[in-house]
Amino acid sequence: MNIDSFLDRMYDLGVEGVEILDRHIPSDKETLRRVKRKALKLGIEIAAVTISPSSEILSVYPLKLIKADPVKKIKKWIEIASFLGAPAMRVDVIRPEGEATLEDAIQLNIDVIKKVLPVAIEKGIAIGMENHSIFRSADLVLKVVRGVDSEWYGTVPDVGNFVLENKEKAYENIEKVAPCAIFCHAKTLKLGLGWDGLSSYWEEKIIDYRKVMEIFKRHGFNGYMSQEYEGREDEETAVPKGHEFLTRLIRQMP
Repeated sequence: MNIDSFLDRMYDLGVEGVEILDRHIPSDKETLRRVKRKALKLGIEIAAVTISPSSEILSVYPLKLIKADPVKKIKKWIEIASFLGAPAMRVDVIRPEGEATLEDAIQLNIDVIKKVLPVAIEKGIAIGMENHSIFRSADLVLKVVRGVDSEWYGTVPDVGNFVLENKEKAYENIEKVAPCAIFCHAKTLKLGLGWDGLSSYWEEKIIDYRKVMEIFKRHGFNGYMSQEYEGREDEETAVPKGHEFLTRLIRQMP
């Protein structure tokens, strides 16, 4: 599915905003202008841009990558996010080369973000880190966030990753990162039917999203929840179910 088909599909689903990955869209100006115009026509906000800072995309279809300088890559995509009108960016974890400790990785990510953050602030773009890769716990993500120490740098909590990493402590971890959330990833894993009398509706069977939303609300977060799906069902049927479920639940929240 190319970026145009993706936007059309999101329009059909009634989505208000989208997160675009660097692997989804060529970075040439002609494509960026076309995508921005199409999103405007469809009434869809480009709410966030996500990049892998260590890889430069040579080709989207087929995907071809080369090694990138993280600082240059992030600065380039800050400009692209600004052009597209996205107020937020997720910058994936930067892994150190060779043998390195976890503390080395934490410091590397702090140092790189500090170099690029003034550019992001100038453009009015907040940057966030997701709990994934080598930083899957809330405590590790927060070490980077606190090391950067800026209101313009925060977290992109991936609810599903917390549950998959440690289900017993998942909601405790979400509680920790929610106060500095830029946006979040609402990952669905298994969707099934729920019932209200004779009426049925779709619901997530593994993650308690009502509890998740109560946590975010308690910490004043009212931003975008970017839907992801990682389950066994075909995404063509699972994603619409997940959207229906999340939309219904959001509307029910007091």
